[in-house]
Amino acid sequence: MELKKMIEELTVQTGLLNELLQVLERETAEMGDVNINAMTLSNKAKEELTARITKQTPCLQQAISAQAVREGLPGSASLGTVAVHIAKRGNRDPLARQQQIRMTAERIQQVASLNHEIAERFSASVTTSLNLISRLINQSNVYGASGGYHPRPAGAVMINREA
Repeated sequence: MELKKMIEELTVQTGLLNELLQVLERETAEMGDVNINAMTLSNKAKEELTARITKQTPCLQQAISAQAVREGLPGSASLGTVAVHIAKRGNRDPLARQQQIRMTAERIQQVASLNHEIAERFSASVTTSLNLISRLINQSNVYGASGGYHPRPAGAVMINREA
């Protein structure tokens, strides 16, 4: 009974992680296209999935703990330890699921890291562009006393009525 419950919880966790991976991969494409509206939707989807994963995690931990105790292992045993122990008895399904979760989690970390780097570079690029535009706007050409226009920094663009 405990083994069946653990496998069910692993299946749910795997599904949630795969959904998160798909959202992150979609977000990568959206960032490349600079599709702000789609990125907003992706952020909302990531938040919802993260909440669902967080909510489901205690159920998975409880199922792993129950199976560990049933196998004669400490209740704090990791999924990997429990899966290896079960695999020694001939049932490799939990071990395969544990490896699948681990590989999906590693892929999520890679894509999330890539997305973070893209976002940081985009932010730096926008900041540089805005600073340049701000400097251009704040530089004014003022008609000088000696005649002719002289560039001088100013808080805003000034227009000389006599010019």
